[in-house]
Amino acid sequence: MGKHDDKGNKYKVEYYCEGKDDDKHEHHHKHDKEKPPSNSCSVESVRVFGTTTTDTVYPKTIKVPVTLAEISVVVAVEANIQLEKPALEIIRVWKSAILQQCELVPTFNPYAAKLFVKGFIRKNIEYTTVDHTSASSVCGDIRHMTAMIPFDFCTDITFPQTGPSLQLSPDFSSSGELINQSGNGPLLNEGLFGNRQVYNEKPYCELVFTEFTELDIGHNLKHVSGFAQAFTSVQENIVLKVGLKVLQIQQVPLPVICPTPPPHPPHCKKKY
Repeated sequence: MGKHDDKGNKYKVEYYCEGKDDDKHEHHHKHDKEKPPSNSCSVESVRVFGTTTTDTVYPKTIKVPVTLAEISVVVAVEANIQLEKPALEIIRVWKSAILQQCELVPTFNPYAAKLFVKGFIRKNIEYTTVDHTSASSVCGDIRHMTAMIPFDFCTDITFPQTGPSLQLSPDFSSSGELINQSGNGPLLNEGLFGNRQVYNEKPYCELVFTEFTELDIGHNLKHVSGFAQAFTSVQENIVLKVGLKVLQIQQVPLPVICPTPPPHPPHCKKKY
């Protein structure tokens, strides 16, 4: 008895032979064969030739962060903040700047670059609310709100030719063609290729200082008593000054220290 099962690129053939007269002589033959899919990719027959060589260099340098530039940038930010409850007045504000992205991008000038900065201002506002009013007083709770106000900017950085500058070694690639045996065209099934990749140290930023000046204006005013008004939104006009330090880890030569010469022996005077 023969059984054939064909599914896609894999097939299986099974043969069963049974004796009609004697069940003791029953025997079973099974043959499986699998073919790889026609669209599969694989790497076969990998061999390594030759021996490895090692080039060792002992530079008299130290690898340390080098300050490329220190800059200060002024950013103007405007935002509208909606309060949870109507506020009678703002009594206290805390602010801090947090950087999310600081990327230094080279330009076509080797001594110039663009600095892209992105972050947000974390502002905590404490304000008084209006719960009960009378002819001579207003009562309420003290509430707070933390707002995240985003900002971003791009500025130019020019490095001095005599000072530290951005160090980036470029990659390169090459290719070549071989001529066929008849000498009338390229050899299409062979080619020469080469490439070199250099792994550079990525520049990074450090936040040095921040300064804030701002003007807060309450909107949507509503009279709550004869002498007080409450507002539900605040317009933020913020002037932010950010101090940044741009650094890159570089190889710096070690200073050569000359040994101190030994002292001269004392002069002896001759006696006659």
